[in-house]
Amino acid sequence: MKAGLTTFLDLSRWFAALLVVVNHARSLVLADFAASAASGTSGAQGPLARALYFFTGLGHEAVVVFFVISGFLVGGTTLQRWQRRGPDLRAYASARASRIYTTLLPALLIGIALDCVGLRWFNTSGIYTSMPEPPIATITYVIASAMNLPTLLGNLFMMQGVLTQTLGSNGPLWSLACEWWYYCVFALGAAALTSERGRRLGWAVAACALAVLLPFSVMLWGAVWLIGVLTFRWVNSTAWRPPPLAGFALFALALAASRLTHGINAIESNLLAAFARDFVLGIAYAAALASASRLAHGLPFATWHRQLAEFSYTTYLLHFPALLLLCAIAAQSFGLHFGQRPDARGITLFAVAVALVYAYCYAISLLTERHTPRVRHALDTLLRARPALQVETSRSPASEA
Repeated sequence: MKAGLTTFLDLSRWFAALLVVVNHARSLVLADFAASAASGTSGAQGPLARALYFFTGLGHEAVVVFFVISGFLVGGTTLQRWQRRGPDLRAYASARASRIYTTLLPALLIGIALDCVGLRWFNTSGIYTSMPEPPIATITYVIASAMNLPTLLGNLFMMQGVLTQTLGSNGPLWSLACEWWYYCVFALGAAALTSERGRRLGWAVAACALAVLLPFSVMLWGAVWLIGVLTFRWVNSTAWRPPPLAGFALFALALAASRLTHGINAIESNLLAAFARDFVLGIAYAAALASASRLAHGLPFATWHRQLAEFSYTTYLLHFPALLLLCAIAAQSFGLHFGQRPDARGITLFAVAVALVYAYCYAISLLTERHTPRVRHALDTLLRARPALQVETSRSPASEA
């Protein structure tokens, strides 16, 4: 993979993870923009405040980017390899399981432990036992109601959003389940395309059956994931690709359009309209990826991008329960209530919360995500899967990276 595309992917991974964290931190620490403006808070409607709320509101768009990156790195590389060597479901299962569960298992246990601490000792605000009004961040249900063994098992087997809620406060886990099922349906479909003739029909039927059993909304957004697969083939073909400035500008425009249309009832209440918005954003990011592949050299600070990207998956999976507990402790122990004004004090508290949670996620990644290659080697040995020609280097917070 060319240096320009590699560094752009690394930049995309860590920056998208950061956008998710700051979006959730802002929702917990700072007051809603409309509420701040309505209260007449000084500067709440100024250009700086508007810019702050705009750029810290891109969490959903970041998840769309993760879906495309995941399709590009997992689907694209796997399909290319299988077309050359034939399907290898054991190696694929080993790679996906080691990548996801090396971090997911600790994330589930640590997350529920933090929620239990918050519920037991830091719940004076009622954040764990009641629905915030207005809703904040990913808290769209009573957290205490999702802190039980069936929900834990459901999340362990990727049933969140299918049969169960996400575990405790860890709402971001919804996208991980989506990606898991995309991996499964894709593997069956790719096996149908690359197997010997006599086996193709069986794999195709299995892929269709699994897709039908999954919720329609989950499979609909799978089309965004498939954009990544097609982009990989585009980048590795001789087809025309847009110049870097054109591709990046298109993505920036799509990003702004997506953010500005959030909150429009006609879109939010219509599944197909919401999907169309994300699909267009996915196409625009695909154009940016294709443009990056034309860069002659890597982006500046390539080493930093790689190092920050290396724990983006851990950051995605572990940040929210820690962030919520941090805010609950601050509210109970120091009187720093949820929904601070977006003034110097509020922004400082917001920045401190993000920094502390990032340091925590990095420390956890040293014990989990960093050891993924060892876990994969052990699984390969156990399953006796033949080693892949190239191990994917990118991963998406929502699963992969």
